[in-house]
Amino acid sequence: SMYFKNRIKNIKNISKNEIDNKQLFFIIEILDEAISAQKKVSFNYNSYGIDKKLHPRAYNNGKVIEYIVNPYQIVISNGRYYLIGNYEKYDDISHYRLERISNISILDKEIKPINKVKDQENGLDISKHMAEHVYMFSGEGINVTFSAETRIINEIIDWFGDGVIFGKESKGEVEVFVKVNEDSMRYWAIQYGQYIKVTSPESLVDSIKNDIEIIRNKYGN
Repeated sequence: SMYFKNRIKNIKNISKNEIDNKQLFFIIEILDEAISAQKKVSFNYNSYGIDKKLHPRAYNNGKVIEYIVNPYQIVISNGRYYLIGNYEKYDDISHYRLERISNISILDKEIKPINKVKDQENGLDISKHMAEHVYMFSGEGINVTFSAETRIINEIIDWFGDGVIFGKESKGEVEVFVKVNEDSMRYWAIQYGQYIKVTSPESLVDSIKNDIEIIRNKYGN
């Protein structure tokens, strides 16, 4: 607010993308109204091209895709605004960056109750959901075990929340158990690769090994 900006002089957002989409606050307002009224929304969803401009996603024939979404919650993750909802065509939870939404409107149709969405029978637990989707990839969580240097315990709790379980500690390392989206864990494991080692499940270990090999090949021998 203007009051906040006038009173607090020593806080500065250093991101150059403070509000790339001038319609962001309008989109938040529309989504807030839809969530409160428990109504579906429709919108176009955009992706950046090499011209650094947003372009609506389209079918192969060029027709722009109209997304019909059941909106449940707006969240902020890593400084970005997301809508947590359910794309009408599917039965699971999906995430949408708000600044990539355009042509949004509220539909005169009741939303699908959250307990009718896959894996949400008991309702949406936001804290648990955010801890399992640290990079906001869609998809259910899996049980992951990794070893980590104890000096990054702060970072582990920052990313995964207080639902993380710590096991045996020895020689400056600790065993860690988390439930997290698989793609999110792959990205996180690469980011913190010098401090951690994923040990299970084996399929995730193999995926990370493959990611590392691809990176190594890009930089040569």
